[in-house]
Amino acid sequence: MAERDSDCLTMNQKDGGCSEFTLKMVALVFMVIDHVHSYLDVGSAWISLLPRFVAPLFVYFLVEGFYHTHSWKKYFLRVFSFAMIMLGGNVTINCVFLSVNDMIEEIDFYSLMEGNNIFLTLAVYLLLLKFVQKIQESWRAKADQNAKLSQKAGKNRKAQAGREMRTSCDVKRYGYLILVIGLSVLSIPFCEGSIYLLPLLFVFYFCRGKKSWICAGVAIWSALLFVKALASYYSGGTGISLYATLCFSNEWAMIAVLIPIFLYSGRRGNDSKIAKWLFYIIYPVHLWILMIWSNSIDWVAIA
Repeated sequence: MAERDSDCLTMNQKDGGCSEFTLKMVALVFMVIDHVHSYLDVGSAWISLLPRFVAPLFVYFLVEGFYHTHSWKKYFLRVFSFAMIMLGGNVTINCVFLSVNDMIEEIDFYSLMEGNNIFLTLAVYLLLLKFVQKIQESWRAKADQNAKLSQKAGKNRKAQAGREMRTSCDVKRYGYLILVIGLSVLSIPFCEGSIYLLPLLFVFYFCRGKKSWICAGVAIWSALLFVKALASYYSGGTGISLYATLCFSNEWAMIAVLIPIFLYSGRRGNDSKIAKWLFYIIYPVHLWILMIWSNSIDWVAIA
C-alpha cells in the first residue's frame, strides 16, 4: 500500500534483505490464515498469535508510502475509496443475513457495520500524518520568523509584520493539533485495531530511519499489552485459562513486526500494476467470501 518515486537505493536502503513486495506477500498469507481461523473457527487458539504482525507492518509501510508518494491526495483518495467500498460490502452482507448485535439480539448500527475494514484505519492514519506534518511545518515557519525578527529588531514595521505571521503560525499549529487529538480519539471506537495501532503509527513516523528506536517503542508497547493481558487474567476477569487469555488478548504479539522491519531492505520490489492493486483486491474479496461462508453456516445450523 505504500507508494514510491523510484526503486533506487537511498541512504535508508541496503543490499540484501527483503523488498516491500516480498514482505507484503508473506503478510498477506498470514492475514488470510488469521481470517479463516477467526471467521470459520478453524485450528488451535495459538494460530491467532502468528498474524499479529500483519496490521502493524501495513501501518509501517503506510508511513513509508507517506514519505515517498507522488501525491498524498491521490494516495489518500484511493485508500479512502476502498474503505467506502469495503464498508458498503460489509453492510450489504450484514443486511442480507440480518446480522444482529449479540448483546441485545437485535439489528442495530453496530451489527450492520460489523466486519473488518483496515482501509478505513489506514485512511484515517494518512489524515493524521498529514496534520502532524502541518504542525511540524508550522513549527519550522515560527522558528524562521523568530530568527528574522531577531535580525530586524528596531525596524518596527517589519518586526510587527513578522509578529503577525508568527501569530498566524501559532493559530494554524494549534488548529492542526486539535484535529490530530480529535481524529485520534474518534479513530479508537470506529477504526479497526486503532487503540492498539495508533501508538505504533506515531512510533513509526517519529522514529523513521532509526530502527533501534522503533524496536524500543514497539517492545515497550507490546510489553504493556502483555502486562494488560496478564492483569486481566489474574484479576479473574477472563474466566478462562492463562493460555486462552494470552491467545485471546493477543495484541502483545505485535512485537513480531520487528522481524520484517529489520529484514526490510528499503526496496519496493515488484512495481507492476498487479502488485500495486493486489492487496486492494484480495483484502475485501477474501473477507466477503468468509463473511458469506460464516453466515451461511450459521443459517444452516439454525435451520
